[in-house]
Amino acid sequence: MTKPSTSPLSTWVLSAGLLAGAGLGLTPGCATPGPPQARGACDDFDLDVEKIWGNAKRREVRDGLRTFAGESQVVNVDRIVTKMDAITTDWVMMNRRACKDTLERQTMPEEIYVRVSLCLNTALVQQRTLITQLGEVDRTSYEHIDRAMLDISENIATCQNQAVLAYYKTPEETADSEAAQTADSKTAEAKTLLALGKSEAASGLLNDAAIAAKRSGDERRSLDATIAACNHAVLQGEYDKAIVYGAPSLTQAQKLGYAIGEADALTCLGTAELRRGNHEEARTHLESAMRQRESFFGKDHPRVADAANRLGNLEAAVASYKTAHELYMRALDIWTKTFGADDPVTSRAYHNLGFVHIGLDDVEGAVAWYQKAIEAETRSLGKDHPATALSEANYASVLLLQEKIDDAYALLNHAIEVQQRILGPGHPEVAVSLHGIGEVWAARKGYASALEWYAKALTLRKLAFGEHHLETAKTLDAMATAHYKLKQYDEANTLAEQALKVREDMLGPDNIVTATSYFNCGLIAEKRKKYKDALRYYEKSLLVEDKVRGPGHVLTKQTRAAVNRLGDLVNGR
Repeated sequence: MTKPSTSPLSTWVLSAGLLAGAGLGLTPGCATPGPPQARGACDDFDLDVEKIWGNAKRREVRDGLRTFAGESQVVNVDRIVTKMDAITTDWVMMNRRACKDTLERQTMPEEIYVRVSLCLNTALVQQRTLITQLGEVDRTSYEHIDRAMLDISENIATCQNQAVLAYYKTPEETADSEAAQTADSKTAEAKTLLALGKSEAASGLLNDAAIAAKRSGDERRSLDATIAACNHAVLQGEYDKAIVYGAPSLTQAQKLGYAIGEADALTCLGTAELRRGNHEEARTHLESAMRQRESFFGKDHPRVADAANRLGNLEAAVASYKTAHELYMRALDIWTKTFGADDPVTSRAYHNLGFVHIGLDDVEGAVAWYQKAIEAETRSLGKDHPATALSEANYASVLLLQEKIDDAYALLNHAIEVQQRILGPGHPEVAVSLHGIGEVWAARKGYASALEWYAKALTLRKLAFGEHHLETAKTLDAMATAHYKLKQYDEANTLAEQALKVREDMLGPDNIVTATSYFNCGLIAEKRKKYKDALRYYEKSLLVEDKVRGPGHVLTKQTRAAVNRLGDLVNGR
């Protein structure tokens, strides 16, 4: 091999910044064949891809996915195969370009090329792992295929940036080169399995990766394995355990000046804190992660969109809908530019914006965003995909606000059929549809039937999220309302106070969602002739509503009227 010239690193870094992400999402092109030419040193990368994604494997995966998902999912299966084609094409292109930059154009230093190749090799391991899983698809992996493909695409697109920072030592530079290679391979496999939601399958790989990384003596390899373990704990719902992995990872990444590792540790910590209901801690971590990603990748990178989306989820959870809207719009802008308007990644933003517009009391806006989500998901995923079904289930709640009860019921019936068939009857998304059907019966004044559906939703939500979670509180509150309508005030009071306790603990007393619980508890207390308690609840609700909704809002006026009415009664005015 001819030794390339070692051009100044600072000059090459500029070109790397322009290149990173340039190949994301390319599809194979068709060119008129020219005269046969001898293959050079940079021309054999397609042979590596052919070994794992040749024509026979493509047919096998396509047929297997069609058999699993059914004929209604053909459009999604074909899209998955096409996207896998694009990923493998990008991998070949990035390898070939880096190779030619080093050997022919002599614009990339050899030490950088070695690290680019190392990073791209781990991306190839991820591709091989994903392709194996596509051949053995099940309910869990089918739901998360796009997340896994996105993770691999982003890894390929950022390998050159990572190489500039000497992302890893080469195996030969470590204390144990074989251990370093094992750590790379096991971590890459585990990351793909985690992206697919296969936490149990990833467990052993993560343990092997941690042991090998420690044996290699490379702190960054150990750090990546630990961050993967943090993400694994989040996926399993072990949020305290995630913090145990994530906190020292963050400290170590900061000590090493490892920007990507720091952002990933912050993201894992922020997600774990959000799931635990520690919203301020989550905000601190997630905002820091977004700043790190902006600094390293640039403001319009998909990983920045992911950070904005996570922050949007946080703001939506605490009913800060205007801020959530801004963050979701930022994510949407980046995803649309990067992946297109119909990509499943982009349609997540449509779905989230629909939810936010409900919170903003903009029913028409919610209708528009949910319809856009369903249309995009139907085109790219098919009408019987879980993502489409979830959008339908949430759109049904908007239709109920418009008193389109039969339309809502039809959507929910389709959604729950898809969710139970593809995800399984115990999946948390099934609870969304069960709760929605309960709302349909409540809208029809069939409160006893509503309670039956709410009870099913509550069981799933407790299993998935635990007793102390906002989704659990949502169903508890709905059950309290149904009991109230049935004049079963003691049962209503017990459930409403349970919901209130969760909301006060997780959102605080000054949140508009908590205020809803205050008002509901006031209604129940009034029916139970506990007028002082009712007045206290109404006053708490009014204090929040005046600040958040404003004194002129119709619901604020309703609460003020209740305060005045009970004030006269309690104080003998």
